[in-house]
Amino acid sequence: MNNGSGTSSLNKTRSTEWLLSVCAVLWGWAILQPEVAFTLPAYHLMAELMTESRWGALAILIGSLRILGLGINGFWRRSPLLRAAGTLASGLFWMCIGVLIFAASSKSGSPLAAGSYFYPAFFAFEGWCLAAAGYDMQKNGSLSVRGR
Repeated sequence: MNNGSGTSSLNKTRSTEWLLSVCAVLWGWAILQPEVAFTLPAYHLMAELMTESRWGALAILIGSLRILGLGINGFWRRSPLLRAAGTLASGLFWMCIGVLIFAASSKSGSPLAAGSYFYPAFFAFEGWCLAAAGYDMQKNGSLSVRGR
């Protein structure tokens, strides 16, 4: 896993983590706009679980907390546990949206929008970021009780 420069090959996910965090904030912001996206058939199941404004607020909350965690990790102290928690929450969020949109489209018989395929990709990249954070936790002994 070590590429010779002292960093892991898995450790090169920070830009992906920042990108996915910003995507969550922007997705939430877009959902909160006056156009009512949840009237589309693809969002029907999501609307049954929560209102459009709650989905938007949740996305902004997850993305913002993750940005805060990445900032702490990058500027103050190494905190792969914060990164892991952020990527786990974000990954579950993208998976939930993807599953609900695919299920709603299947149920209604409506075609999937091209953007619907981003959610599984986001989920997959979150998995990669979670593996990188886990590797960093193991490497740094973040979960170790020795020496405390």
